[in-house]
Amino acid sequence: MTQRKENTARPRGTDSARIRTVIETTALRGTGTEEDPSRIVSQYWDFEGNLLAEYDPVKNQDAC
Repeated sequence: MTQRKENTARPRGTDSARIRTVIETTALRGTGTEEDPSRIVSQYWDFEGNLLAEYDPVKNQDAC
């Protein structure tokens, strides 16, 4: 008979969550070549015009 090992790890969960209002823009980028394919890029801006984040599927393809 084998002993059952209890899982002692406990997930911490979320320490903080907030809802923020941002401006999302989408734009076509790329020349349509193999080196620079056409794609839709999303950008996220605050109300002062500062770029907060960008998602470019070509640049981020290894991040997923």
